[in-house]
Amino acid sequence: MASTSHDFWLMFLTPRVWKTIHIAVYVAYGLVAMHVALGSLQDDEQSPFVPIMLIGSVSVVTVLHLIAGRREGKTDQGSEPTKDGWIVVGPPDSIPDKAARIVAAPHGERIAVFRDGGQIGALTNLCAHQQGPLGEGRIIDGCVTCPWHGYQYRLADGCAPPPFTEKLVTYRVRLNAGMVEVDPRPLAPGTPGAIMCPR
Repeated sequence: MASTSHDFWLMFLTPRVWKTIHIAVYVAYGLVAMHVALGSLQDDEQSPFVPIMLIGSVSVVTVLHLIAGRREGKTDQGSEPTKDGWIVVGPPDSIPDKAARIVAAPHGERIAVFRDGGQIGALTNLCAHQQGPLGEGRIIDGCVTCPWHGYQYRLADGCAPPPFTEKLVTYRVRLNAGMVEVDPRPLAPGTPGAIMCPR
């Protein structure tokens, strides 16, 4: 996995193939762990600690994955758009300052709606670097910062600060009757879409 972690391999293999290889490594790691654990269960002088630990660990990981999948599945269903096709996010104060609320378009694309003081903007939830979850990041030094590797993007237009050249898909945002709304139709990468809200 370490040999394919460089950005060259992400671009060369494409994100889908790159992610498949990394998931396969986790599966291989799990199989090796199970092999070692089951081998220790065959020992003639085994204590009950090993099977209890094995069953308990597998159960905890399974339950945590099911809980996370159920929670994320609700977000992925998407929000019902208004008559004119916009998605209601909520009042400006419902978006944490220097953080985001994640909404999903009807087709399932996640949109990270950030607030930095009075500025509100919407970006794709996928970092251009390694598809990290931008909506779980924070605004640091005036830029949306990916929690995985620290890649940064301006909230106003989704562009990385110079000398970097990455650009993210942005979305139009508006304030309608005191509610922040986002247009789920993406703008071209690097297109300004943020607004200033009266405070």
